[in-house]
Amino acid sequence: MTRRRIAALLATAVPAAFAAGCGGTGLGAPVATNRVDLPKSYRFDPGAIVIKAGTSVTWTNHDNFTHTVKVEDGADHRIDRGKSVTIRFAKAGTYKYVCTLHSQDMRGKVIVK
Repeated sequence: MTRRRIAALLATAVPAAFAAGCGGTGLGAPVATNRVDLPKSYRFDPGAIVIKAGTSVTWTNHDNFTHTVKVEDGADHRIDRGKSVTIRFAKAGTYKYVCTLHSQDMRGKVIVK
């Protein structure tokens, strides 16, 4: 492979790799579930979920680092490696949440119907 081809490959592959995986704040389409994983990539998966009022959501940390879940003006819940936290959503609305330790990369939302 010539240097020119390698340079062209790197010019497209490197930005695509950054956009696809390392953190990122893209929430994607809402998913009907009450479980959110924290995989090894500084993100919430899925980033946006839909539940019915009165449902509890469980966040589980599969990463090597401690994270938190803070829903808007609520408490900041620490989630150590391998641990979970569960929060009940009683009323309809859209609730944004964040990992306060990694707020630039880790944001999500719960849509309660």
